Amino acid sequence: MESLINSLPDIIQALGVIILGYFTYNQYRKNKKTDLELEKVKAENDLKIAELREEQDRKSRRRNDNSMIIQGELWDILSELNADRVYIVQPHPLGNEDSLSVYYEVKRKGVEPMKPHIQQLPISQVSKFASELAKHLFRYITNIDEQVQDKYAKSIMSAYGSTGVIVKRLSNNEHDWVGSIFCEFTHDSMPSEEDAHEVMHRAATNIQYILPEYK
Repeated sequence: MESLINSLPDIIQALGVIILGYFTYNQYRKNKKTDLELEKVKAENDLKIAELREEQDRKSRRRNDNSMIIQGELWDILSELNADRVYIVQPHPLGNEDSLSVYYEVKRKGVEPMKPHIQQLPISQVSKFASELAKHLFRYITNIDEQVQDKYAKSIMSAYGSTGVIVKRLSNNEHDWVGSIFCEFTHDSMPSEEDAHEVMHRAATNIQYILPEYK
């Protein structure tokens, strides 16, 4: 008995080593499990980030491709109708439109661009003209003073040399107004209304379903 009592410290120490080893091993397993779980979460997050980046790249490429198509259509209008300036006026934000802006524009050398002058233009300032843009599919304006009733819109066109304007409405799949193509002339010669309608209708068909929302 006395030897057993004398051996107790050694036994307790040995048990302590065993228990410590057990807890150390368990903690090691838990740490390894936690590390694996963290690596799994990180891998899943990395995959999601890669997928998001890939989707953003696809959208960016698609937008760039669409922009090239739109620009090409505007150049075709400029050339075929012998115009001086062709641009797209877009209402935004879609669904709660309160402004008009121009993102796409092509023009002949020496002609004043309209893009810098129609940026975040409050619709309230040209409400009558904006209403007509949303309502009419096609407008053939040979006399701005007589055919454009909205004073502010008339002043913008006149200030930058427009003598005649052809306007084609752009719609989305729900037939909502998403913009208008403006084909402007700074000289007196304009194509016939029939020819203008054909060219503008073709361009609108190719543009309206790929036109990015103005942001």
